Amino acid sequence: MMKKMISLCLACTLVLLTACSNGNNKKETLKSIQLDPEANKVLVDTDADIHIDTDPDNIQLNDKDFTSSGGNVKVNKDNAEFTASEEGTYTISAKRGNITSNTVTITVVSDESDLAAANDEQTTTNDNSQTTDTSTASNSTQTSNTTQTQNPGEASPDAIDVATILSDPDDYVGQTITIIGSLPQTPAYDSNNQPYEIIYPTAGGSNINDPRDRLRLEGAKLTIGCCIAELTGTLEKKQVGNDQYVFDVSSYEEVLDESPRPLNSK
Repeated sequence: MMKKMISLCLACTLVLLTACSNGNNKKETLKSIQLDPEANKVLVDTDADIHIDTDPDNIQLNDKDFTSSGGNVKVNKDNAEFTASEEGTYTISAKRGNITSNTVTITVVSDESDLAAANDEQTTTNDNSQTTDTSTASNSTQTSNTTQTQNPGEASPDAIDVATILSDPDDYVGQTITIIGSLPQTPAYDSNNQPYEIIYPTAGGSNINDPRDRLRLEGAKLTIGCCIAELTGTLEKKQVGNDQYVFDVSSYEEVLDESPRPLNSK
């Protein structure tokens, strides 16, 4: 009788340990990756920190998850350190499984004066952003940053209107070009209620969620909105939500031209 009792207790203990083990081995699914660079311009052979934000936040990436157009990326917990030994503009992104991050752009310079000028510009932008965020705190999660350039320049005559791109996007895929269009005050939202940036033709758009009326943006995070702007980058053909084309932004600026522009030829 005693042996049967001991055997029963051992069997129950084994079942409990197995259940606990199965619960501890449950894997969480990665939902998103967001990269946030500490600076967009650094000196040659100097580390540029890029904060890594994952959902769930306990999933950590490694060096192999990152892709860059040059230089080196080293992951340290929730930060990636980027360095390059040559001047130039580099793009960095991360991917694990089917989840791809935003693309960040970092310019590497050898002259400290160039770096100081960039830091002064960034400080001014941050100050303006803080003022805007304070006055619109209640709507901060629903609207994009609408900080404007104090002295916007003239529009480039070579910029291609977004309407021209939308009329025949395959004609521009893979090219690095400058486009001009109208940035809305608020972003569009995907099926998971996540915001993303778009740009209309200069004449404006009719439906913020219709790919035929606007162009989806990725790459550099915009800090301007509700204005006419020129964006430089590369048009890519890839399926993202309802969009089949995405413009990967490397640089941008607000411009004065607020009238509808004629369609530019290629």
